[in-house]
Amino acid sequence: MKKILNGLFLLAMIVSMNACKKLELAPEDYYASGNFWKTAAQVDGAMVGLHNQLRGFQFTFFNLGELRGGVFKDATGATGTSSLNSAAIIRQDLRESAPGISSWAGLYGPIFQVNLFIYNVEKADFLPEADKKYYLGQAYGLRAYYYFHLYRTYGRVPLATEPKVLTNTPTSAEQAYLARTKTEKETLDFIKADVEKSVTNFNANYTTKFSKGMWSLLATQMLKAEVYLWSAKVKIDGAAPTTTTADLATARTAVEDVIARTAKLNSFADVFKYANKGNNEVIFALRFQVGEATNNYGQFIYAQTDPMSSFVSVGGAPLTSDQAGASAADPLKVAGGGTIIRYEYKYDLFAKYDTATDLRARATFFDFYRTPTSTATNKFVNLRKFLGTMDGTNRSFADDVPVYRWAEALLILAEIKNKQGQDPSAEINAVRQRAYGSNPYPVYTNGSFEANEIAIFEERGKEFVAEGKRWYDLRRMQDATGDPLAFRTDLPLVGVLIKATQEYKLLWPIDRTTLNQDPTIEQNPGYPGT
Repeated sequence: MKKILNGLFLLAMIVSMNACKKLELAPEDYYASGNFWKTAAQVDGAMVGLHNQLRGFQFTFFNLGELRGGVFKDATGATGTSSLNSAAIIRQDLRESAPGISSWAGLYGPIFQVNLFIYNVEKADFLPEADKKYYLGQAYGLRAYYYFHLYRTYGRVPLATEPKVLTNTPTSAEQAYLARTKTEKETLDFIKADVEKSVTNFNANYTTKFSKGMWSLLATQMLKAEVYLWSAKVKIDGAAPTTTTADLATARTAVEDVIARTAKLNSFADVFKYANKGNNEVIFALRFQVGEATNNYGQFIYAQTDPMSSFVSVGGAPLTSDQAGASAADPLKVAGGGTIIRYEYKYDLFAKYDTATDLRARATFFDFYRTPTSTATNKFVNLRKFLGTMDGTNRSFADDVPVYRWAEALLILAEIKNKQGQDPSAEINAVRQRAYGSNPYPVYTNGSFEANEIAIFEERGKEFVAEGKRWYDLRRMQDATGDPLAFRTDLPLVGVLIKATQEYKLLWPIDRTTLNQDPTIEQNPGYPGT
């Protein structure tokens, strides 16, 4: 696996950064490999560096977890000046020659950095034992998180578990090859083992750092709940799971631990505000700061030069009135924000909300219309969530991006209870009640397994827009037959694949370059030669 081998030699230095202040992008000090890993400050800087690298994959995680979810426009009917990206992925048009992503989504680079961290910290006798264990709890959690994305994307993947350049330097190209695991179970078992190592090393230390912008035991517990819920429901190596009861029990214990230690915010919109980072609802988030790093959501906003005055009707109030630098024709008053729309949600998703009473609707989207407003092609939404903050007269898309938060813990518990044959309505209603604020909300009543599952899916669809969850939900969540909801093409904005001819597309193809560079790697079924 030449791509991975190249990554092994990329680490010529580790930067030391001040973890107490911010996830700096620029190094403050340089350490050659021979004199690094000598002090606690260096280890702390290396851990901050791992999180800086994790943050750099924010949009990769979004692409893997949401773009195939059936809620994006692919090319036509876009708003204003637009040039929509990733149309083939959105249309499920994935091929060996056009896989949508390549080089294992680039995730082996950061995995190797985590491997190097684990290798050195396990030997670090200069660290107090409690600190050493906390760092290892973070590192094993991060590695499991990366591999869980790879597993849900490709199924079987190569397992790079140590920095070979230090422990077992390859002497030939053949020795550097790293084949995929023989079974999906082998990959999933490795992820479970890393999760357990993370829990063990944290040793019941629930301390959170950097205002929840760094991995913690609560993040591991959420990941554990996700991993074991997936294991309980999704086919593995083509067969139904055989450990469903035990896996559900493990997932439930983990997520209930999280719920007992977190709390909701009364306002949905407040969860994402720039000035409210690390709030009580957040469990773990990718940290962004003005002047340091920005997320990718500027690609979801119209250009400032667009003639927005041509839209005769807008829904909801502007973000602020008379924002400095904003055009009078700019309904959202984003003032120097987006440049051109690259990703646009379908209006149909916005229409699923009770737009008059569900406060998530216009905290998530800004809707606007052309005459006649009754025509579907004259209805538009732009993403309002993650609009960031003003930096002078320009908008900085520097909102944190939640990885895990209270609402997801509740809805994961609802999904577990439903699979266990229990009533999930309490958790569904708790999320709805917060979403509607002081408005009356539609109280959910327990139904059949399928009815409950679809209700949970729809609630997640409204709650987690742009948080990289929907494609994974379609793969994991099920109808009455046990098939993934991805096949329910009879339900609007749900089914995205035809089971009879496209089941193989639940996994992504491996790109030709990766296949050509390592003869031990074989293509996923259904894709060879496409």
